[in-house]
Amino acid sequence: MPDPVRQGKAGDVKTKIAFFLPHFDSGGAEGVVLRVLNGLDRDRFVPELLLQDRRGALLERLPGDVPVVGLRPSRPPLCVPALARCARERGLALVAAVNNANNLYALAASRMPGAAFATLVMEHTPPSAFLREAKRPMLRRWLMGALYPKADLAAGPLDEIGSDLDGFLGERAPPYLTLPNPVVDRLHPPGTVPKVATRIVSVGRLAPEKRFDLLIDAFAIAHAARPDIRLTIVGEGPERGALQTRIDAADLRGVVSLPGYRADVDAVHAESDLFVCTSRREGLGNAIIEAMARGVPVLSVDCPFGPRRLLRGGAAGTLLASDDAVAIATGILDVIADPALRQRHVLVGQDAIGAYDAASAVRGYANAFDAAIASRAARAGTHRGQ
Repeated sequence: MPDPVRQGKAGDVKTKIAFFLPHFDSGGAEGVVLRVLNGLDRDRFVPELLLQDRRGALLERLPGDVPVVGLRPSRPPLCVPALARCARERGLALVAAVNNANNLYALAASRMPGAAFATLVMEHTPPSAFLREAKRPMLRRWLMGALYPKADLAAGPLDEIGSDLDGFLGERAPPYLTLPNPVVDRLHPPGTVPKVATRIVSVGRLAPEKRFDLLIDAFAIAHAARPDIRLTIVGEGPERGALQTRIDAADLRGVVSLPGYRADVDAVHAESDLFVCTSRREGLGNAIIEAMARGVPVLSVDCPFGPRRLLRGGAAGTLLASDDAVAIATGILDVIADPALRQRHVLVGQDAIGAYDAASAVRGYANAFDAAIASRAARAGTHRGQ
């Protein structure tokens, strides 16, 4: 079996770690992993990417020194022994899984004979909220109860995730670390917002939980009152066809656009006057942070859990208590008509997102890798001593 460490040029030890995801399509979690892989200190780590399905728009943006490995077989339950075998053959010291299903596969693989890798399991939404919408929630709940206590470390972008795990697992909960997402490369000096705001944008995977159908409905109402406004929804996903049908039915073709995935989100925000989030839930809200970093004012429904924190309860952006289409349309019209409000939110917003600086957040991930590996070693030592 390969050694899970590698000697550097000066004899320093480098640790082999891998992120484990279902694919590498554009999405919030995938974007976080990409930033960590780009910023991770190569004097300390040798990073890899393990995918169940070796595909995704973000693959072309990976650093050239990061190997991409597709599991074979890729589907459960056979992906579990495949992961254990892959980690053993590649000499991984750590597998960092990035969503609930992959967490379960990684934990099951780590219990197989001969497995020697540490596990870092990451949740981006408090599990209680996720399980309300997940497929097979009872099975997932049972598996989490059986496997999550085996994790060497759990992590996520919100304190509430750790509290939720404590409430679910009690004393059996693994140690938890809050890791701010690496989102902001730099803050743009806030300029003066335009008196007339007409360019509205939203960014995210075209998936049901983002509720872009609700955004289109709300925009249609607002557009009837302000025919000069335009909406751009940036992203790709399974809801594209249904959303385009909704746009056409509302006679908004040419007014609402779906340009697909854009790697240059910063350029998108540079041409926007207002960012709107209508999600059913947001573990944190990377797209909101990106907009705030570019000096774009934000309006969001008060969905669990990230927007309230990022918008400081309404001080750093407009937070809507209602997710009714009429209420959202009214909120949009009120915000675009109030340049002083938008300017105030931009200034407070940039102060609110300092914790999501990419460089410091990546260092937090590196420290989490070390902590998980140390936890695994301590457990192994305890077992040998018994």
